[in-house]
Amino acid sequence: MDSSGDEYFNDNVMQPESPEDPISSDPNSKEENNETDVNETVAVENPTSVGALEAGTAVKQQLTMKVEIEELSEELIELYGIDSSSSTSIDANQHTGAMEHISGYTMEQSTRFLAMAKIWKQKKEEKENEEKEEAEKCADLIFVDNITGHYGLYQVSSIGPGYLTATTFHRTLKEIGKVGIHPESMIESENGTSYRISSNMRELLLGDTIAVKELEFAGDKALVRKFCLFKRNILNNQKFTVGTSQKPVILGTGEVGTANLRSPMETPPFVSGFAYSGEIFFPVNWKNSKRNFHLPIAQPVILNFKKEDNLCKLEQFYGQKRCYKYTPENLDHLVVMGSSVITAARVGVVDSIRYSIESSRIKLDDEFIRLTVPSPATSKSWMAGMRFAIEGAGQAVITWSPENKNVAKIAARPIGNFNHASLMESPDRRRLVFQIPTERYCPPCIQPGFFEEMEDGSNGKRIIKTLFGGSAIGVNGEDSERSGFGNTLIGVEAVPFPECQPVPPMGKTYPMDTPQSTYIHRIVDGSPITVGNFPILSGKTTKVAIAALESAKAHPGTQHLIFVPDDQGAQVLVDRLLEIRGDSGIRALRMIGFKDWENLSIKEDTTLDFPALLRQFLQDVIDGKYDLDKETKESAKNYFGKETHEDTYWINLYFSLVSPQIIITKFLDISTYSPLHKLLDNVNTIQFDDADQIPQLDFIQTCIQFPHATYGLMGDSVKDRAYPLSMSAYQEKVAIGWLMDTSVKFKLFPIVTSNNVYGGVNPKIIDVIGNVYYKNRQLSGHAGTGSSKSPAVQILNNPMLWKEDAQTKEARDLGLLVKLVKKLAIPQNQIGVLCFTHKEIALLHQTFKNSEVYYGHYESFYGVQKDILIIWGAFESLKKDGLTMNLSTFLLTRGKQAVFILGSTKEMTNMKPDKNGVKWDALVQLVQANGGVHYAEKFIEC
Repeated sequence: MDSSGDEYFNDNVMQPESPEDPISSDPNSKEENNETDVNETVAVENPTSVGALEAGTAVKQQLTMKVEIEELSEELIELYGIDSSSSTSIDANQHTGAMEHISGYTMEQSTRFLAMAKIWKQKKEEKENEEKEEAEKCADLIFVDNITGHYGLYQVSSIGPGYLTATTFHRTLKEIGKVGIHPESMIESENGTSYRISSNMRELLLGDTIAVKELEFAGDKALVRKFCLFKRNILNNQKFTVGTSQKPVILGTGEVGTANLRSPMETPPFVSGFAYSGEIFFPVNWKNSKRNFHLPIAQPVILNFKKEDNLCKLEQFYGQKRCYKYTPENLDHLVVMGSSVITAARVGVVDSIRYSIESSRIKLDDEFIRLTVPSPATSKSWMAGMRFAIEGAGQAVITWSPENKNVAKIAARPIGNFNHASLMESPDRRRLVFQIPTERYCPPCIQPGFFEEMEDGSNGKRIIKTLFGGSAIGVNGEDSERSGFGNTLIGVEAVPFPECQPVPPMGKTYPMDTPQSTYIHRIVDGSPITVGNFPILSGKTTKVAIAALESAKAHPGTQHLIFVPDDQGAQVLVDRLLEIRGDSGIRALRMIGFKDWENLSIKEDTTLDFPALLRQFLQDVIDGKYDLDKETKESAKNYFGKETHEDTYWINLYFSLVSPQIIITKFLDISTYSPLHKLLDNVNTIQFDDADQIPQLDFIQTCIQFPHATYGLMGDSVKDRAYPLSMSAYQEKVAIGWLMDTSVKFKLFPIVTSNNVYGGVNPKIIDVIGNVYYKNRQLSGHAGTGSSKSPAVQILNNPMLWKEDAQTKEARDLGLLVKLVKKLAIPQNQIGVLCFTHKEIALLHQTFKNSEVYYGHYESFYGVQKDILIIWGAFESLKKDGLTMNLSTFLLTRGKQAVFILGSTKEMTNMKPDKNGVKWDALVQLVQANGGVHYAEKFIEC
């Protein structure tokens, strides 16, 4: 131990104190007992009572009231009005024992004690202020850049009242993975001087990097005796915005920060939906294979901040489309803010806690995992897309988490070699469940000043300006200047609706109607942008595929991108493209990352997936189908089966020799893979299928990357869409937006409107959907026939009987369902039974496993239609979340001739409305007006 360590040790050895007053409280005691000096101490020789000091231990003498007052400064005595004249008499009147002291306690003693309490409090504040001033003086001295000697590197990972915990960076130090920092710990500067940290340890911040020089141990706990503190990266004037989770999101980076709190119980000092600027500390985030798995991801710490009122009003007015004035500066801030919050929502905040959960509480249903993470404080970290591991079983990716979450109740899909059997073998075993802090790819955030840097007059810049109220693009392709939205957009109602000139179908190559033909014509013709506002089952995806195919034929050598919202959308679009492509010779692919491709379900992969095409390309190179040298062929043999997204040589060679013209992809799959960007050097058209589900910022970022392309938005302006829960309302309206609804409502772009519905659905079902969800449009059903005079949608009311227990009610409901299936006079393979909960799946399986009835969770009905569909209740489980317009219309169109809904009408009407404010109560009332609501028992058994 060095000298400084010896000094530290000696300083902390308890030394006897020397009181100034004698043992006796009697002021005359010294005169009566001349053998005892004022400064002497007395040893307790034979302690016998519990809690007595050990023999030989020095006893500090109690101060009298008079001496205590005399020790105070004159200012404090005067401030609190303390009079010492009567203190002698009070001290002289001593009592013996607790009872005498309690009985003899006076009002004057109470007053004096309370006055002294105020003094003690003031002294503490003065001491803290002195410590703070001292810390500020030493601030530049305590930070270091270089460390020598023995040390371990740690990062402050948690802060609590009176303690700090630091976690090591390196796996090699896992033997002492965590250390405690306490008020006696010493900070060592570069010149060797040591400073004791203050009592509240204000010198340290969450995320600080420290080099531990010396440790001491209290039982199994390692405590820091001496450490060095590395210099911090602190930036000033940083703007950030706050979402519903009260987590600050830093503009321009999308990083999620944290408040500078001294206790986990403190409430963050931010207000959701507000914009701020301030001073931010950016901790070290070391990403390396040697990183300690238990080290949490460090978040930026907000130090000093102020609210930006002008930015708050700007975001509010744009979000409400009210009194929002367009300026390039306003547009710039809104886009940067939206880009930052959507990045934060996608990356998420990793929960570093490892939860111990019984195997029996981890449910396996239809290849999905369902479990509840028990901490409500971290529930918003368990979002869709996050990966986690179950000890002894494997990994899974979260596919669903509910909107109203008091705990993290999630559903997940296993990935890789997941061991399902291990969970079943040991149901009583507790397993660790923890998130995996993997790198989640997101495109770089849009930076301030981006709009000014875009080429004036480019298609992308014009579109972005229009989205933020600066203009409108007319049917003729020309811009009309505007000043904003709301009250500043004068006469928007008087502006003619920008409906495109109809173009009737030409030829018989593809079956289509006039709206479909018009949309395709404008895309092929190169109009700046076209919005296809089409309802459900109107052939949207097929027409997007045709538009891309015909554009590729019309413009040889060009590239045509189609963006879809999810993997299922990509699979459907590929199927449609393969149906119409024929022998045209147009090459196409679906761009998807290799890791994501390996994790796809069987239903979501396609023959156009790029990893599969690349592997076939390698085989063709090996077989000599391309005129390449021997060395390249040999290299292809070695690379075959080892394909990765990082190897750009073979990807570049594939694009050079194969030259795909149509590329189907999700936004993140293409925007996060930078090597692909230089290969997309001749993009002619870009279409967004299901544009109503595409975040507005994805569309904007595409316009920035491909400013000269022709754009098409194909979707349904009536559809609602989900958005990340961590966003405030104003953040969501900028980042996610209502791309289709805003385009149509505010007449921003040329629009092609269709009211035609196909898919072989009974026109009476289409009428119900039209009246409930498309109130201002007259939908027209095609290629469907009404099989009877009775309503196509019928609700069989099965009221809740509150006297029944759950088990009895389930049995009765299931019995009614079986009777209904038997009552229907059609082959069983034309009947579908759909449910909402996974608990009901097991009941359906027991009932219909030996029949030809198609049954299952509603997700199993994608791409499936039956002549008659039965929606089997449990609407009570949907009370909080309700059913979206998308899901409701999907359900109603799974039955081509008729739909029966077996459940309680009361439960249906009590469900939460969708995001357009439409409740199922409207559906119940409409069906009831058509005579389609019946008591289940009477209808089924008659």
